[in-house]
Amino acid sequence: MMEPRHYVDFQLGPRPSPITAALALKVLHGVFGLYTGQYALALPDYPRSFPRLRVFAASREALDRLVTATETHPGFAEGPARIGRFAYPKAVPEDFNGPWVSYRRYRIPSRKAERKPEGSLRLRRIQAADEAELPFFALRSQSNGQAWRLYVEAQPASDAGPGEPDAYGLATASRPFALPRLP
Repeated sequence: MMEPRHYVDFQLGPRPSPITAALALKVLHGVFGLYTGQYALALPDYPRSFPRLRVFAASREALDRLVTATETHPGFAEGPARIGRFAYPKAVPEDFNGPWVSYRRYRIPSRKAERKPEGSLRLRRIQAADEAELPFFALRSQSNGQAWRLYVEAQPASDAGPGEPDAYGLATASRPFALPRLP
């Protein structure tokens, strides 16, 4: 279980966009998969698009490991292909008592998951996400090449406690947790 004690911002730039945010998440997802449950993702500018991504971890050493694991990727390394850079890591204040936010994956069922051949659950979920103006990452599956959207929904929470983030650093319905909402 991960407790959010330290965090680092990944500043997208020089021109942040949903595309660069998706590229950054793709790289972070690779590291999150290697170190299961050790990193949690926050969108500190939610619901705005993504000028920065925030990653929480239990220790400064875990954040150092994240930076080391990504520093050779062209999007993270110095050079013209760089899509952003990590800011200096910070500790969550010891006396922090709120507010707390749970960043959850908003599930859109696949076409195959429809119970009826002409079912509309998928379409209704997409429409609901778009009406709520939920931010999303446009991703592509490595296994089957399908393009899909990872919608993120932020929900106020009462407190934090330890959590077990998924491979994208998000809370799930079966494993809820919250992160500090910091400036």
